[in-house]
Formats: sequence, C-alpha cells, structure tokens
Amino acid sequence: MAPPRRAATREEPALRPAPPPAAVRPDRPARRRLPGVDAARAIALLGMITVHIVDPVTADGAPHPAFLWFAGRASVLFVLLAGVGLALSTGGATPATGVRRAALRRRIARRAGLLFVLGLACGTLGVPVAVILCHYALLFLLALPLLGLRARALGLIAGAWLVLGPVLVFAVVAAAQAAVGRQEFFVGGRLWLSPGPADLLRPGLLLADLTVTGYYPVLSWGAFLVLGLALGRLPLDRRRVAAGILGGGATAWAAAGVVGAAVLRAPGTVGRVAAAIGTDPVETALTLRTGEPRLALLIPDPLWLALPTPHSGSVVAAVLAAGWACAVLGACLLARPLVGHAALRPLVGAGRIPLTLYVGHLVVLALVDATGLDPADGALLTALVVLSLAAGLAAELSGRRGPLEAVMARLSRTGGERAVGGR
Repeated sequence: MAPPRRAATREEPALRPAPPPAAVRPDRPARRRLPGVDAARAIALLGMITVHIVDPVTADGAPHPAFLWFAGRASVLFVLLAGVGLALSTGGATPATGVRRAALRRRIARRAGLLFVLGLACGTLGVPVAVILCHYALLFLLALPLLGLRARALGLIAGAWLVLGPVLVFAVVAAAQAAVGRQEFFVGGRLWLSPGPADLLRPGLLLADLTVTGYYPVLSWGAFLVLGLALGRLPLDRRRVAAGILGGGATAWAAAGVVGAAVLRAPGTVGRVAAAIGTDPVETALTLRTGEPRLALLIPDPLWLALPTPHSGSVVAAVLAAGWACAVLGACLLARPLVGHAALRPLVGAGRIPLTLYVGHLVVLALVDATGLDPADGALLTALVVLSLAAGLAAELSGRRGPLEAVMARLSRTGGERAVGGR
C-alpha cells in the first residue's frame, strides 16, 4: 500500500519513515479535551453569573459570602482559561510553527474581531453588567505575537506583567489626573457602561476605557491571559503539573491575602481611603471588601497599589486573583477521576459552551428587566445555574458545540484554512 500523501510544502529527512495510517498528521494535531479545564471554566462562568446577580451586601449590612468568593476572581479565572485555551489550540506544550502558526494567528485575529462585534452588540442590552467580550477581543490580539513562546518565557512575562501592569496603570492615571484634575478624569475618563456601537464614535475614550480606566483594563489584565498561555504550554494531564499549579496558586493567594489583610488593618488605611473617595469610615471599610470604582480616586496615593479589594486594579489584588484562579484550575485538574464522573457531566459540558452561556445569561437579564419582573436574587440565580447546567448536559450528550461556539468556529476560518489544524 502506498504511504500516506504529505503536504507538498513540508520537507522531511529522506530516511524518516512514513507514519502509520492511524497516526495523527503533524499538520493536524489532535486537540484532546481536558475535563478539568472545562470544569474550571464552568466554575468561572457560574461565578461571574453569581456576581452579576447577588447584592454585594446582605440585608444585615455584611458582605455577601458568594460575592466575596467570586468578585474580581471569577472573571480573572475566565481570562486565564482563555489563555489556556489559546495555548491548547496552538500546539499545547509544543507551540505550532511555520505555516500552521501563521494560519492560527489569522484565525485567532478573526475570532477577536467577531468577539469585539458581539461585545458591542451585548452592550446594547442595557443590563447592569460589565460585559467583558470587547476586552477579550483585545487580549486575543495581544496574545498573537506570544504564541510561539514556551512555558518558561511566558511565565516570566506573566510574572513581570502581573506586578508592572498595575504600576503602569497607576502612573498613567496619576499623570492624567494631574493634567485635567482628579475628579474630572474620574468622571470623564471612562465609559461607565459596557462598550456599545455608539462608542465607536468616541474612539479615544473607548480605547482609554478598554486599556486603562475601565472594568477590565487590558494594560493590567493582559497578565492573566499570558499566565494562562504559560500554563497551557505545560503538560496539564500530568498530576505533578496539576499539583504544582494548585500549590503555587494557593501559595500566591495566601501570601497576597495576608498582605492585603495587613494593609486593611493598618492604622490610617480606612481614613486615607475615606478622605479620597468621600465616604464615611463605616461605608469605606465595607467598600474595601466589596469593591467600588471610586477607589480610583485614591490615586496618586501609593496605598492604592496595595489594596486587596476586588477589581481595584492593584498589585495585591492582581496576585490574589491570579493565585485563586491557578488554585481552582489545579484542583480541577487533580480531580480528574471526580470530574470525569457522570454526575459532573453538566458542569464539564457547561465549560465547553461558555460563550453561548455567557451571552445567554445577559439576554435573560435583559428580558427580566424588560418585562418588569423582580424575582428574588436567589431565585434568578438558581434558575440561571440550572439552565446553564442543563445546557451543558445537552452539549455533552449531543457532542455538539454551543450555537455561538459553532458560529464563531465557522466564521473565524476561511475555506483554505479548514485543512490546517484540528478543532
């Protein structure tokens, strides 16, 4: 029988034996799904839904436990797993090279464009949610030049970015405040809503919001995507690697938590923040635990860089969230026998259709607002979690992509690239 035909553009040593028919061709590497990664992605998604629905403060004036657990962390895990996904789809531990890498970069760039358009469309829903999709798109573009790097180089970049990104945001905001005034820049230097089509008419403000002043500033959030790329370049199916991710993440999470707690307890912290944001000390103490955009008014006080507050953008908050995200991913990878159990198929399935479920929950929230319904937070959250898991189970049983995932996959490929690389 004649050996399998190989692409004419690929040169091989004359003495290299042809692979058996069942072997995976090098230009079409199989992308093996990791249930632990999918489970972690579902946790991130359900955590974001939780933060979007529950009130940060309970009726008795205490921070909501679920909000504290997921606020500023679930979205970081979501971005980190986007980096893991990019790494797995571009070669895993062995980055794609040559023609294949170029084709994958073009495909990812098209996907970023589609995500940006979808993000703008979601911005028209008018829901009180900071939609992350436009930021996602910029992060994907940011990753393109890094796709050829291996885990060590990516890890070094991510570590430096994790610390220097918030410092750079601090410096840019401080300079802008000095130029136009602190309050003026705070009010006029960001969109305050999720980006929508009309914001394309304000490109400068849109770019400032996406990169520096908004809810997910790419200037600092890029670290989480690069960290995910680094993790995705590791052999994630090995227990030792998973244990290392869990241990390293838990250590960083704990260390940043200790530093953050010490900062919040330090004499003068609450007073300095209260004076900057204009709230009384009691409200300020609560705000420092739950988060509030007005914390940006603390800049140029360097105390801002040490706040552990969710979405504050500080160095401590970044390390805290990144450590938590790594710990969750490592735990899910280690729990492979448990994650593979039939009882958890809905969770794993939900992690395989994240875009459909993310946009779907925004549409549900918009419909609830439009109909004037006022369900209790617990009832709405329960309904969305049940619907998400049911959709995940349906995706698992059918073996199909989610609707939006399928559309994205189709539109991000060109006819000439369908033969380049697997799913």
